[in-house]
Amino acid sequence: MAKSFPNSSIINDSARCQHRTDSGKRCRLRVIDPRSGLCFRHSSQKSELLHASDLRSTLAGELTQFECAHDVNKFLSNLLLLLAEDRVSPRRGAVMAYTCNLILRTLSVRIQELQADSDDEPTRINIDLGGLPRPNRSAISTAPVISTPSCAS
Repeated sequence: MAKSFPNSSIINDSARCQHRTDSGKRCRLRVIDPRSGLCFRHSSQKSELLHASDLRSTLAGELTQFECAHDVNKFLSNLLLLLAEDRVSPRRGAVMAYTCNLILRTLSVRIQELQADSDDEPTRINIDLGGLPRPNRSAISTAPVISTPSCAS
């Protein structure tokens, strides 16, 4: 009697890699890590993606807060390098750059607040409103005064 071998496509599901391609085909390689369910190739790809997603140490280094424009500039420089290396998606990079823009805009106000707290003088904060049109208040209009008759009867 001849032995019948199972079809190669019917391999034990737990022994095959769980990765699927875009077309829906499943990887044929054997699992090396039962916890992840992935073969050696896809397991290494997944660890590279996890490593790339943790970019905080590369971007900010030892910074915990952005206290001056130099800190923000350093962060943006690192972000540019990571964008050039394709380690950060353009969308994610744009969000981070916009957030840095907001931080830079508020830094000057924060510095003024800190200086006001250290002085005994009243707090005065100057906010630059850009090129908004201002009314000309230097020209005082002298409209003729019209007297109204009183209602004394």
